[in-house]
Amino acid sequence: MFSQRRIRLLLIAAVVLMVTIFYYSGDAGTIQNQRFYRSTVAAIDAHREAKEAASKQNVQPQKPAAPKPVENAKPVVKEADGVKAAIPKGASEEMEEIPIAGRTKMTVPKNKNQDPPKQQPDPASSEDDPAVKNELNAILKRSPIVIFSKSYCPYSKRAKSILLEKYNIVPAPHVVELDQHAMGQQLQSLLAENTGRRTVPNVLVNGKSIGGGDDVTALDEKDELASTLKSLGGKWIQEVDRKDQNKQAE
Repeated sequence: MFSQRRIRLLLIAAVVLMVTIFYYSGDAGTIQNQRFYRSTVAAIDAHREAKEAASKQNVQPQKPAAPKPVENAKPVVKEADGVKAAIPKGASEEMEEIPIAGRTKMTVPKNKNQDPPKQQPDPASSEDDPAVKNELNAILKRSPIVIFSKSYCPYSKRAKSILLEKYNIVPAPHVVELDQHAMGQQLQSLLAENTGRRTVPNVLVNGKSIGGGDDVTALDEKDELASTLKSLGGKWIQEVDRKDQNKQAE
């Protein structure tokens, strides 16, 4: 038989053993495993986030900083086409719309003591301007053949070269440099309305246009320029001959 002392020691050892077994196999072991798992996952997530942040800094361009708002700055509001300006409530009797340049309308306060502004009429065209019309008629009377030109235009230079240097024309053609004339722009507009040709050169024979530089060159190459000038000029043109033909005849 075991003594009571030995029995107590065995019971104490058994209890310690059971507590130890329950600790490692029960809740304590679970808690320890959970702490280890959580710390491991946290370390892995931190490493991945640091790697992603580094890659974003190398790939994505830095966004420019937003401009700082200006203190006391007033917003600029543009009125869209076709949209009327807002009129405060109760002010309809004190506001009115007035035309600007015949098209745009603007809302302004009414002035009961002043009449609304009158719409200005459109400026008259060159065809209705008597001064421009008289100037064109005076130019056409100087010669049956008039070359409307511009001093810097290469096509005008070619037309003048053919008519003035290759041909002997009596009376000689009259040249008008529109870029040097006081009414050059108005004359060019009036010529466009009368002849249908706005560009230069514009060669007129008895007020009729025979075209520009390319047209004069084509007539010259076909040997039809002299006959065209005589046909349109009639009795007003006394002589039209090529200078090289006169030299061959001599």
